[in-house]
Amino acid sequence: MRPAWTRDRLDSADPPEVEAAYFDSALQAWVLSRHEDLVAAFHAPSLIPGRRDLADVFMESEESARLTMREEVRSALCPNHVRAWREKLRIDAEDLCRQLPIAEPVDLIADYARPLCLRFAAMVTGLEQNDADNLEELAQIVSASTADPENPHLRGPAKAANATLRTYFNAGPEALRDPGFVGLSQTLLRIVSTAWYALIRFPDQRRLLRDSQLSIHQAIEELLRYAGVVRLLTRTATEDIELNGASIRKGDQVLLRTFAAGHDSARFSEPEKLDCARRDPGHFAFGAGGHACVAANLIRTAAITMTLPLLARFASMQLARPVEWHGGSIMRSPASLWVILGCS
Repeated sequence: MRPAWTRDRLDSADPPEVEAAYFDSALQAWVLSRHEDLVAAFHAPSLIPGRRDLADVFMESEESARLTMREEVRSALCPNHVRAWREKLRIDAEDLCRQLPIAEPVDLIADYARPLCLRFAAMVTGLEQNDADNLEELAQIVSASTADPENPHLRGPAKAANATLRTYFNAGPEALRDPGFVGLSQTLLRIVSTAWYALIRFPDQRRLLRDSQLSIHQAIEELLRYAGVVRLLTRTATEDIELNGASIRKGDQVLLRTFAAGHDSARFSEPEKLDCARRDPGHFAFGAGGHACVAANLIRTAAITMTLPLLARFASMQLARPVEWHGGSIMRSPASLWVILGCS
């Protein structure tokens, strides 16, 4: 069933409801939304990612494969590789930024973010750019289904798209093959789009970033917290567990409302305010604990590299049209971001 938390999104007029853990009989799952509850859940070894049938779970072999995969990805994302990719992306971003028009409407997603994310995805996964261009539509289909898994009309096309994508990737860590291509061309696109929307929404914070010595690295963490592309993650209990008063039993499903937790007033002062000087955002954009996204630093690097040229060149960004949103229960982000850019 589709979760009904309509406030767990950046375009909501009201903040999300944050409440003690409870069992939702309609969803047949535990629901966690408090920041402290998600911290505990992410660090609980007996809560594994996804909705799983425990009859199909083989803990020892899966854990061994997971650790091997993570080590392979870390090796592939060594500092030398990341620096080289960052430099190529920086050159592309600065060049494309110079081509953006002044004082007339432009879609930052279609004309700036999307081509940069696609180029970056090709770099990291080793695809030829022509192949990446041809595969973008398939990646969009997969991403749409991931963002809205309750939509039955997306599942069949996504399965077929995944099967086709796999045929183009034969080398490197499995996580940096077709999943990496989809993640860097589509999920990264969602992340930067929501971050830029937040900066447009809070022009004082954009000016602070542009005109002061405030660290962009610090600011990106706050943008990840505030924008909250990932709204919800799922877990399955492999054994009975007591979690902050919730008696979760083996086989139970657990829903982690990550967006709500990132806006928990018990954890954050003025959570509905973007504060790029915030020093401890504690977001869950990349999960946490042993299953945290192993490519998190790569995604941070790319997001910063694409954002800096916009801050450097443009003194103002104003919405030119209402923002169109897409996605579902798992991810939600702008489908377009029409703005008018101004120089100082």
